[in-house]
Amino acid sequence: MNTMFEHPCPEGHVTSDMSRRTWLKRGLYAVAAAGALAGGRRLAAAEPGPARRLVLVLVQGGWDTTYAIDPKPGVGGVDGPAGAVQEFHGLDVLTDPARPAVGAFFDAWGDRCAIVRGVSVASVAHPDCMHRILTGVLDDTAPDVAAIAAAAHAPDLPAPYLILGRTAYSGPYGALSARTGSVNQIVTLLDPQLTFPAMGAPLLPLVPTDAEEALIRAHVELRAERELAAAKGSARVQDFLDSLPRGDLLRDLGEVSKLDLTRTFDTQIKLAVDALSRGLCHSVQIESGDWDTHTGNDAQGPKHQALFQSLAGLMQSLSAAKLLDDTVVVVASEMGRTPRLNAAAGKDHWPITSALVLGAGVAGGRVVGATTDALDAAPIDFTTGAVDPKGRPIAYADLAAGLLQLVGVDPAAHIPTGAPLHALSA
Repeated sequence: MNTMFEHPCPEGHVTSDMSRRTWLKRGLYAVAAAGALAGGRRLAAAEPGPARRLVLVLVQGGWDTTYAIDPKPGVGGVDGPAGAVQEFHGLDVLTDPARPAVGAFFDAWGDRCAIVRGVSVASVAHPDCMHRILTGVLDDTAPDVAAIAAAAHAPDLPAPYLILGRTAYSGPYGALSARTGSVNQIVTLLDPQLTFPAMGAPLLPLVPTDAEEALIRAHVELRAERELAAAKGSARVQDFLDSLPRGDLLRDLGEVSKLDLTRTFDTQIKLAVDALSRGLCHSVQIESGDWDTHTGNDAQGPKHQALFQSLAGLMQSLSAAKLLDDTVVVVASEMGRTPRLNAAAGKDHWPITSALVLGAGVAGGRVVGATTDALDAAPIDFTTGAVDPKGRPIAYADLAAGLLQLVGVDPAAHIPTGAPLHALSA
């Protein structure tokens, strides 16, 4: 007898169409992966690539991968959208006249893009899936891959990890992370002209002249040097002194972000590229939200059109800024959506998802992994990325480990249960 597994999401919806047997099978994917690694059968590690920047694009809420990167037209048991499969630089992608940006994106950038299909997150709860896909581990205090890359390669930048969306995990690297906030609070902090006045009082900002600011700075540095001498090398005082030049650079970020920075995806992209090109950060997180289509799953169509149009703009901007040759872009969602529509013509949470990885060092024009006709994750060869009955499906830890290796970080120190996806690297 089939028993439904239900998990309420924040909006009060419930996932469905998942039998106990199916749920246990998907949960065992991750258990089997961890067991194989613990038993000494971990895939041979490869040397990490060169240090690369990382742009982490989160599609928040759970995308329906059948709309573009995992096409299932005509597959019984999968309620997919209208469209036809086209090949771009070796990648099979679903396209449709209603979503022209999808085909245009892969036509322009498919040779630099790898599609990763069939990543098991072993959960259908948003918080759990989100943390797993971004960090690769179960530890709630762990940092995400973008935070790790920033800490490893550029801890002295003014904002090593720039977080422009809502969802990111800094872990022990909180001091290296800069969040702009929902209303661009970072500008307010950096610009005294934008400080908020007391209720009913006129705004009278006290803005020092350049000469006054130089005197204040000299006084602060002298006091800090005295405290440092008195404390016989206090690490906290030295950290303060080291922070002063980074603070000077951070003012540039305030200048960059004096655009209408709301939560819109395109404004996040503009700020991300500007900050990277000025050398203010090493990693950036941006976010496209509200993909949780429990009702009216056809909304995924316009969302895919807008997403890929914006992604094309991101790639063009990175290329124009001459950043593309040392920047990796990852586009991922915390979960997928069920194969079948529910009673509200929507789709519920699904523990299998897919991702895009593109840019520097990526094996372009390659599909890594696969899903079955039931949208289960298929076993693969981690070196070639091809389906292999003797292999195993991709777990969230494997994807995160592969991304760290791609950006030049040894994943073993951060994701001990992950086997890096060597097939991602060119």
